[in-house]
Amino acid sequence: MPAVLHLAFVGLGAAHATSGSFVDNAAPLAVSRKLGYQPDGISRDLCDGEVLVSQYLRLTRENWERTDRPAVSLTGLEPCLELFGAR
Repeated sequence: MPAVLHLAFVGLGAAHATSGSFVDNAAPLAVSRKLGYQPDGISRDLCDGEVLVSQYLRLTRENWERTDRPAVSLTGLEPCLELFGAR
């Protein structure tokens, strides 16, 4: 995940990234929080008569820059920027 966030923030100039998981699925929520994501709301959806609650998280560029992470480098992105709508 750090490589994808590096691409988003450094390569594509993203202001934030979002993530989410069902509240009873602790592992992905813990990973997101460790990366610096902060709570950004919930949703309650009805599926086959059962209410499913999702937690949404947001990682700002500022929080990402403050988080320890492995070194990542980008190569060959320039020719692809148009495909990402970044030109």
